[in-house]
Amino acid sequence: MKTLISKLVVIVAFVCATNVNAQNSNQFDIQLETTLRDINSDDAASVSKGMDELKRIASQYPDAWLPTYYQALSALQYAVRFPNDNHSSSFLEAAKTGIEALRTKPAADQSEVLTLNGFYYTALIVQNPAQNGQKYYMDAIASYKSAIGTNPANPRPRLLLYIFFENMSKATGKPGMNGPKDLDTIRQLLAREHKTGLQPRWGRELIDHFGLK
Repeated sequence: MKTLISKLVVIVAFVCATNVNAQNSNQFDIQLETTLRDINSDDAASVSKGMDELKRIASQYPDAWLPTYYQALSALQYAVRFPNDNHSSSFLEAAKTGIEALRTKPAADQSEVLTLNGFYYTALIVQNPAQNGQKYYMDAIASYKSAIGTNPANPRPRLLLYIFFENMSKATGKPGMNGPKDLDTIRQLLAREHKTGLQPRWGRELIDHFGLK
């Protein structure tokens, strides 16, 4: 389980870092990109300030889902990186609230929302592996699988589930649950993905970083 924790810390760093590179001219994207770039994921005050700014952007653009998505993601990122920090519990609550709000937004990509939900349960496991691992691992798996079912072409839930299974196998000593062609499928989906703007499109870096073969 320690391996799982260390893997997740790197995952969330990549998640946020790879989503602030898009360049767009409209004001919404500029505000969102600037806010994400200014968040120092290692500093609770910076994360809190960024979350407040993302909440402000969300209120300014009520039909948009990305500010709430990244607000929840920023909260989860910190909670995973610093599971014992006093801010992590409140950040997890904020993430839960954000995910619930995303489920009601018609424009939200529900596959991405379900992926975020799986990551939320994974973050809960990181908080207390001994207590929460058994309690929440099925919720994490179910969320990732629901995300795949909602959009089979989304590589992110497949990738996070693949990594989750890999590390769960290492932590428990039980046989892995990944299929022999799962990683090839993930690679193919990532290669086909051509999203624009600041829509979630992370994942390519993780395969190389973890040396997945």
